[in-house]
Amino acid sequence: MSVPSLLRKAALAAAALALAASPSAVAAPKPKAVEPCYVEHFCLWGRGQYEGPMASYTKGSRNVAEQGLRRGGWSVWNRTSETWCLWYKTGYAGVVAAVVKPGRKVSTTFHPYKSLLPSSDFRCNR
Repeated sequence: MSVPSLLRKAALAAAALALAASPSAVAAPKPKAVEPCYVEHFCLWGRGQYEGPMASYTKGSRNVAEQGLRRGGWSVWNRTSETWCLWYKTGYAGVVAAVVKPGRKVSTTFHPYKSLLPSSDFRCNR
């Protein structure tokens, strides 16, 4: 094989390698699928704007940290047919911090929600 032929093959191989390693040739990562908030569930996210870890409820929670929201929940979506009460403290302590009507979405910037119940529960004094 002649020297020009070898140089051409080497140049083609180098160009192919450079193209394969370029950012445009690498597939972009797929966005993380958002966990759905199902109908008849009350959903609570660990960050504002309905982002971060999410837990969904049908009967409430005395302490949302037990469902993986260690720092509490910052945004909610009520997909149930009931109004829900939310507290800034665990164990439904203190006054009700928020009342969320069916179909509503709410975010807090003050304190995270730490416990929640549907209004049918006697502890939800609205």
